[in-house]
Amino acid sequence: MTIGGDHFMQRLAAEQQRALRAQASRRVLSKGQKLFLDGDTAVEVFIVVAGNVKITVMSHDGRELLVEVHGYGALLGELAGFSDDTRAASAFALTSPTEVLVLNRRSFEESVLGDPVMTKALIDELAYKLRLASFRQLELAVDDVSGRVVRRLLELAERFGEASDDGTTTFRSPITQQDLADWAGVSRQAVVKELRLLRDAGAIVTQGSRFTLLDRTGLNERTQRLGEPS
Repeated sequence: MTIGGDHFMQRLAAEQQRALRAQASRRVLSKGQKLFLDGDTAVEVFIVVAGNVKITVMSHDGRELLVEVHGYGALLGELAGFSDDTRAASAFALTSPTEVLVLNRRSFEESVLGDPVMTKALIDELAYKLRLASFRQLELAVDDVSGRVVRRLLELAERFGEASDDGTTTFRSPITQQDLADWAGVSRQAVVKELRLLRDAGAIVTQGSRFTLLDRTGLNERTQRLGEPS
């Protein structure tokens, strides 16, 4: 089961979307290019309008750990912006090109507070992210390695996959095995082992970064017991 749901921009009517686009500048990023870094002063908020952005945190040994991936419509950097705090994570373009709207946080705050539709969209976005964070914690507490790796594969398939008439779904992963391990909260060795088991079971085929899910229904059934944040 994948985690879905509309993001901030998708919750707005056309009128509000036009208003935000009118006051925003655009930034186009290549894969790997930074959007913001942990510790930066928060003077802007961002809305993803094309591509995908990965959110990372720094580990105790200095590695960048992938903790989440956000796509079209997602609002980024809003917590630090509204709290006058510094960034608590970093954001990088995951795909190329990735395009974001860049809004001055003060003018964005005025727009949101002055429009009930935008206010509700912001509240919904924050609630979604809180539920998602709680769900990730639940995964770590009660789900096994297989369940967590399969969930990440299904999320990648949902974002980047192409379904075929024969029921298979193929995608080229934009993240490394180490990123996949970090995202799932497991070791890279555990990811390698789980992918091998899935191949042996006839559930997936892999060729480099190319994945084909042969039994997406069966993979979904592996993840049913936790459910999905709503």
